[in-house]
Amino acid sequence: MSETKTVAEALIEQTMKIANALEELTKMGLPKDLIVLYIQKKTRLPKRDINAILEALQDFKKEVKIPVSSQ
Repeated sequence: MSETKTVAEALIEQTMKIANALEELTKMGLPKDLIVLYIQKKTRLPKRDINAILEALQDFKKEVKIPVSSQ
């Protein structure tokens, strides 16, 4: 029997994946400025908006605690 995730659970999981991927890129030595420039080139969003999103992802990762199910 497979457990179906709620929309909120799926959103949290996917957001955590993005935050973890960004963290791994910076740990590998990719400068944050380069990530911002790449996103800016692809989306044409202002750098301040991109930086705000990246900071929000970092904050989200710190704030969210996902309980472990023992089922």
